[in-house]
Amino acid sequence: MKTTPNTTSRAVTPRILGFSALGAYFAVLFAGGLLNGGKESILDPEFIIYIHPLIYAVAWLTLAAILLVYGTISKGFVYGFAWLSTMGYAILTAVLGESYFLTFAMCGVVAVVTVACGKAFRSDVAVTKKKTERKGLSALGGKVAVGVLAVLGGGLALFLLLSSYLSYTMSPSASTGVYIQLMESLKSGFSFDTTLEFGESVSHLAAHISPIFLVYLPFYALIPSPVTLLVLQTVAVFSAVVPMWLICRKKGLTPSLSAVVCGLLCLFPAVWGGAAGSLHEYALLLPLLLWLLWALEDRRKVLPWVFALLILCVRETCAIHLFAVGAYHALTVGCGEDSAKKERGRGLILMGVSLLYFVVAMVVLTYAGKGTLITRFDNVTGIFGTDFGTLLREIFYNPAIAVYEMLTTAKLHYVLCLLLPLGLIPVFTKKKAGLVFLLPLLSLNLLSDFPYHFSLDFPYSFGVSAFALYLCADALAGLTADREKVLTVKRLTTLAVCFTLIVGGFRLAGYGLFTEYAFDGRDEVASMAELLESVEDGAAVSASGRLIPSLAAREEVYYLHQGQLTEYVVIDLREEWATEADAKFDEKYYTDKGYTVVKRCADVGVVLKKGN
Repeated sequence: MKTTPNTTSRAVTPRILGFSALGAYFAVLFAGGLLNGGKESILDPEFIIYIHPLIYAVAWLTLAAILLVYGTISKGFVYGFAWLSTMGYAILTAVLGESYFLTFAMCGVVAVVTVACGKAFRSDVAVTKKKTERKGLSALGGKVAVGVLAVLGGGLALFLLLSSYLSYTMSPSASTGVYIQLMESLKSGFSFDTTLEFGESVSHLAAHISPIFLVYLPFYALIPSPVTLLVLQTVAVFSAVVPMWLICRKKGLTPSLSAVVCGLLCLFPAVWGGAAGSLHEYALLLPLLLWLLWALEDRRKVLPWVFALLILCVRETCAIHLFAVGAYHALTVGCGEDSAKKERGRGLILMGVSLLYFVVAMVVLTYAGKGTLITRFDNVTGIFGTDFGTLLREIFYNPAIAVYEMLTTAKLHYVLCLLLPLGLIPVFTKKKAGLVFLLPLLSLNLLSDFPYHFSLDFPYSFGVSAFALYLCADALAGLTADREKVLTVKRLTTLAVCFTLIVGGFRLAGYGLFTEYAFDGRDEVASMAELLESVEDGAAVSASGRLIPSLAAREEVYYLHQGQLTEYVVIDLREEWATEADAKFDEKYYTDKGYTVVKRCADVGVVLKKGN
């Protein structure tokens, strides 16, 4: 006898209501953007790329509509709606606003992945329905797939990083120049001295306890080029797929699911965005944290201590990440067995060591160094002081300040961009101890008002990304253990892949300006390269911020705004990339100081030298 489809599952569930609420939230932002933008802004070719609420409104409204209407409206209508809404919007912006082809292509991606989400969330598929067994990837096939994804993700990040470096468009406040000069000091005199960090020759260890850069030294000594460091960082970041794969397999995930999680790592916007943002020691935190979590999961005896030591060598603030790992391990090991007691003790030791190290490091940097950069938290300390004790006191006496600072629009947007690409999978973990992984997110990323701390385009997100991906694997392991959750796993992984492509794709569209300049502005880039060649190797230089990475491999180099007058001064005159300090170039000012123009290229830059 023919059975009727299960209609009860077509009801609007709390999950669908949640998705719809998010869709409505972005719809409000979308409407606000239209009302406040005006006709000229709406038709601006760059509008869709840079106005994030509008971008996510298109994606979320389409997805929410599919989830709401799928149970009562035909497939053809749903798929037609997905395609027509997104592609129609793409055509509208392409015709009226002359938008980039990449924008048009990304609207097509939205259409494709929302249809995929609609198929994954089909409510008329009974869990108990007998299905034909589909053979997934073999272990070897999974490893090959992960390798290919790592090469693609790493290639994308390296392409973006090299594009900004070679076209002299890297952020003027990024740390790339500092670390290039640091590696040059290590190579030439095994010293951590830099002049860029404080405008004078000071050891980098006075600002951050981060000797981890020594691992790059043999490679840099062999090929002493900034490009070497950029390649090494990219390789280090995407080598994290190795411990991620081992973690997934240790938790019992199939090769196919393990490949999906590793693929999410490679395509995760915070991973490739952070790798493409700047040269930074935090890039090594992602693989090291995952290696530590795997070593603890696998009950290794020595390796956890090795990885814990390396994590502390990344930077003093990484002790907070290590503390979270120790707390998680101590809370999640089983009870009653001697081995469990030893593992719990190991977790407690990690907590104690990290806490002690953090306190000692803060004291050393405060009294023997250049401070702890506590000014990045002056939104909390205010006028009451600039020391670490003041920060703790203000949070204790007035926690509302901390909560308020964590809920700004920019930080909520940051959290959404972290959670959406994983399809909210970490929320499904059964281990409530995973909440301890929020500690670094709250204390380092959200509490500070330093914009790079809550930016997906800078390496400060690597720590929280490692924890989110680990919880993703843990949640999937718990769901796959329950045979009735097979459909849930399918839906969640589909949602994660789709949102990773949507969010990552639109963020990639934002890089179009840099890559377009790198290729379309070849003449201007060539002129700048010719200008920089007129600066003698090893000579002291003061330069505009975007030119610093290309001039940093020398003993003495300063940012122009630091006010140091050196043998050479190099000023960026490009209208699109020059900072406010560069725009105020006054040739008479430098002439009166004894400088003469060595080389000039109109609207590109100028090189001045002191004396004849």
